[in-house]
Amino acid sequence: MYRLFLIPLLLAIGCNCSDEPELRGSLPIATTTMEHLRNDIVGNRSALIGEDVIVEGYVISSDEDDNFYRTMVVDDGTAAVEVMMGLTPLHTAYPVGLRVALCLRDCYAAYSYGVLQVGRRAEEYENYAVEYLGSREAVDRVVRRGAEVGNIRAIRRKITELSDADLGRFVEIEGLHLVASSSVDTHAGEPLEDALWGGYAMFKDESGDSIAVYTRSYARYAENYIPSGEVTLRGLVQWGRYNGGRECYQLKMRYERDCTTN
Repeated sequence: MYRLFLIPLLLAIGCNCSDEPELRGSLPIATTTMEHLRNDIVGNRSALIGEDVIVEGYVISSDEDDNFYRTMVVDDGTAAVEVMMGLTPLHTAYPVGLRVALCLRDCYAAYSYGVLQVGRRAEEYENYAVEYLGSREAVDRVVRRGAEVGNIRAIRRKITELSDADLGRFVEIEGLHLVASSSVDTHAGEPLEDALWGGYAMFKDESGDSIAVYTRSYARYAENYIPSGEVTLRGLVQWGRYNGGRECYQLKMRYERDCTTN
């Protein structure tokens, strides 16, 4: 559970992509939790939400370093939901810790990398289920922006403690070392010390348990070197294939500073 320190949002926060979203001091009252939305309303399938479902939480993602793109993840302390916004940049108008309500009636919900996404239903010929909301008007119908910003702290986990209930949530894992990277070919003699963030990286803890990190090639730090010593990683939990191979839990960092050396 996050510890949230709320402070007033004194300045209107702009968004370069379109007209500024409306700032609301009073948000709609949540009708359910994100955990209930995930487990009971949507379940293990995709679903069109045909009722007045409202959830409320705090923004935990950021596109400041371009590792997230046109999406925003919100957590209410029970689970997380990724909103397919379709606007950019988002971190100025929807900073980490901003309190928002999501009014989900007529939204389509499905899973991607184990994370529950909401937005518009994609066309049948698309290879994904949920499409971006795509316009300021559509976003404002779904996302109601409050006037409070909290200090978000990651949920501390060991790799063996991760479960599907953590998918989409912001976690912190300590005592990790880089053991593989898709950016170097160690079999051809390329040293692991030359590994870059862009692509896939595999880390292990002292018990030998492993977790992957995925970084978009468009991230601002994609061409930066991965630290070779012991690190603490923070990021949003996903489930996917490591470099097209075996499936495993993965972390998607928000910025390079989500990795700190110990």
